[in-house]
Amino acid sequence: MLRISWLFCIFRYSPANKVWNPKRGKFPNKDMAKIQNISEIHPTLGFTEFDIIEKYRKSFHESELGRLHSVFPFERMAKTMGLSEQRLGRRNIFSPSAKIALMVLKAYTGFSDRQLVEHLNGNIHYQMFCGIMINPSFPITNYKIVSAIRNEIASRLDVDSLQEVLASHWKPYLDSLHVCMTDATCYESHMRFPTDMKLLWESLEWLYRQICLHCRDLGIRRPRNKYADVAKSYLSY
Repeated sequence: MLRISWLFCIFRYSPANKVWNPKRGKFPNKDMAKIQNISEIHPTLGFTEFDIIEKYRKSFHESELGRLHSVFPFERMAKTMGLSEQRLGRRNIFSPSAKIALMVLKAYTGFSDRQLVEHLNGNIHYQMFCGIMINPSFPITNYKIVSAIRNEIASRLDVDSLQEVLASHWKPYLDSLHVCMTDATCYESHMRFPTDMKLLWESLEWLYRQICLHCRDLGIRRPRNKYADVAKSYLSY
């Protein structure tokens, strides 16, 4: 921390009046601003940069976002997916684990790509979640980097192997491991109560598809019908 304790000026002694007069150079004294000691202006200086970062880290770990970060094995997930640092070319802003953390942060916040980059530049907790520190003088301006990372992860994603990593990491937090449970949504999607008109129209759709397939295989023209007109009427209904 820089401290200024003494301020020096160059003076010239005048034998005539035996007083010290400020030395007049290129600029007159009236143009010189009044100089004060920093300790007089600010009785106490702020924390050092290191102390501030440590306080931010402590608040991050105590926040909901910090607790969410602690339950994800980002390093193991990146290794399982085959993400690695590029040895050639320009160094990436996001490390392999930071890329996965960025996707988790996007799902958690629900932001668009542009909104996520804007909040990432100004929110130090978001930066700590991704394991990066962005210089305020050089913020991220290319919001398309989010979609590029998403496409890279999607091309390498293996759900089965990733589930094994998450299951092994979350096993201490799980109870009743001998019980297998599943969501009933996949079964409910096949349960419906259609009307008679709905069933009749579905049968006509199936019959029309079969007619088109048979006519194509036999190389003959389809018989004239009013399927297109009825389809428009059904959509309007």
